[in-house]
Amino acid sequence: MRADGAAAIGMGLFGVLITLVPSRCGERWAWYAQWYYPAFWIAHLAGGLPPGKDHVHQVVFSVLSLVGLLLPVRVFFPRATTTA
Repeated sequence: MRADGAAAIGMGLFGVLITLVPSRCGERWAWYAQWYYPAFWIAHLAGGLPPGKDHVHQVVFSVLSLVGLLLPVRVFFPRATTTA
């Protein structure tokens, strides 16, 4: 149980720090690093892994993390402007 708590705290701090500093500055590597979250939740859903016996929260967190990554995609990958 302690290992699960330590992992959850570490994962939370990882996400908060990357969101608050480099992601808000528009650094592309932060956007790539945050793909860990949907991958994590989808892997847990597909593998029937914990936490929990019901998998509703895994679906919700998967969708939320995907939406959170796809909404600001133009911030990290702006369209090239052409000048004539």
